[in-house]
Amino acid sequence: MQILKIPNQKDLYVAAFKLLNILGPIAGVSIIISTVASGYVQTRPQDLPVTHILTHNNRTFKLEVASTPEQLEKGLKFRASLNGDGVPPTVGDRGMLFNLGEEIYNVPFWMYKVNFPLDIFYLKDNVVTTAVYNAKPCYKNPCPIYKGKVANQVLELATGAANIKVGDRLNIQPLSVLPKNNISLDRGNSLRTKNDR
Repeated sequence: MQILKIPNQKDLYVAAFKLLNILGPIAGVSIIISTVASGYVQTRPQDLPVTHILTHNNRTFKLEVASTPEQLEKGLKFRASLNGDGVPPTVGDRGMLFNLGEEIYNVPFWMYKVNFPLDIFYLKDNVVTTAVYNAKPCYKNPCPIYKGKVANQVLELATGAANIKVGDRLNIQPLSVLPKNNISLDRGNSLRTKNDR
């Protein structure tokens, strides 16, 4: 290894300037790439696995469940439809369940950057406390805030997919408690129950 000797201060400034001419563009390109990648990650829709089933009025709905703060915040933003895996769903057979972790009063939900209308049901111990029908997408702030009286879970379904009313007790079960012979995979590798066939 050779030690670089700089005879005077002017040469030191020249060396520093040359180094900046090399490192500056590299740093600039790195900043641009990280900004674009960060923007992509933030606007990318989340695709959570189906882990729960809702049965109501002889219909079965496959539910993705959002539980972490990041999942709760993103919800259905940026999605083209409720069917996140690209397989065409049976009309209105998918939904998202938000586990809030505790009982919350005046639970605020909005439709910011959600691309399709939804019915929003606020649940306390699986009983509907508030229902918002046909909540419209919102692309610019300020967006309407839909508040539920009290809830420990919130359910979002396609508009008109289920005839759910305030006071209804919903049967939401994790897939692990369903009988094994009641579950199968359809052609699109989506879970189906015998009621769906």
